[in-house]
Amino acid sequence: MGLKKTVRDISLGIWNDILEVVLLALSLRKINKPLFDILTVFFVIITIFSSSVPFLARNRMDTRLYKVEVPEGASASRVADMLYSYGIIQSRLSFKAYVNLLGHGPKLKAGSYYLSPSMSNAVIAGKLVSGIASAGNIRVMIPEGASIYRMAKIVEESGINLSGGDLADLARNGLTSGRRLRHPFLSEVPTRSLEGYLFPDTYFLPSSIAVPELADIMLDRFAEIVLPVYVSADTKYSLHEIITLASIVEKEAENDKERAVIASVFWNRLKNGIALRADPTVKYALDNPSKRVTFADLKVDSPYNTYLYKGLPPGPICNPGIASIYAVLHPARTNYFYFVSNGDGTHTFSETWEKHKDAADRFRRK
Repeated sequence: MGLKKTVRDISLGIWNDILEVVLLALSLRKINKPLFDILTVFFVIITIFSSSVPFLARNRMDTRLYKVEVPEGASASRVADMLYSYGIIQSRLSFKAYVNLLGHGPKLKAGSYYLSPSMSNAVIAGKLVSGIASAGNIRVMIPEGASIYRMAKIVEESGINLSGGDLADLARNGLTSGRRLRHPFLSEVPTRSLEGYLFPDTYFLPSSIAVPELADIMLDRFAEIVLPVYVSADTKYSLHEIITLASIVEKEAENDKERAVIASVFWNRLKNGIALRADPTVKYALDNPSKRVTFADLKVDSPYNTYLYKGLPPGPICNPGIASIYAVLHPARTNYFYFVSNGDGTHTFSETWEKHKDAADRFRRK
């Protein structure tokens, strides 16, 4: 595994270096036409190979936002230097060449932007060219694992005036035909709920905003962060299936180091036709869930009750962060089928029911 990772990293580095040289040559256009044509074809080939790799951004897992003030008349070179100094882009040369190649240099607009290392050169350039600066100055932090109902409360408590609907209603009727057209990745989602697709992050919003506009901002963020990670993964499962399972992992995992292991438990159960038996799914099915799931709760007749119904629930039970999504796409390789809380944020994992029962008994005796 270590050798494969090393070879992959070296290969990526070589491809990125070659791409930067070709981009620079094309952007300068100080070459004869036959060579220019050859390099253009070569650039297209490299782009096809490299576009499927999520590492075109500096760090897809780092979704922190940095405020960048782009002054009036700033050149592509100056903007690239600023972005690099903030740690937002990986290479000044590739960003500058990308912008110049597309003729975007003179089109970069001044403004206050909140940008992240998780954004690719194309996404960042698109924001700067279109002038999509920060929507406002009110900082709203949506934590990983928040449901749409909790999001609605957080936004309300921030003092922002919402118009054009009820944010909480997006959990029931958020997937309209128009929204599916604007965000193609939603086209095959089988439910009408946007649960799972409003990306949890820190947003800077104005004092007043329409619910549809806020939903589009969060869906765009989902596309920026999640889609490249999903597309680059070797999986036969749909985006909806991945997000649904990631939402369960998000609710079960308290320790980041355990996410991939917990994901492996659920994958093992699914592949062997065993019910997931995940408490958070039962809570999602209840109108007023308590902190602990009771035996009576386990009998609630809902497709979200993974004690009664095998397989995945109809959709996500919360809005998972990128770490849980990554864990589901890249689970640990284990033979675990069970886990029980240790009461300190960690879990004991077991391969058999007998060992699991012993671990549960030990926890109860504490």
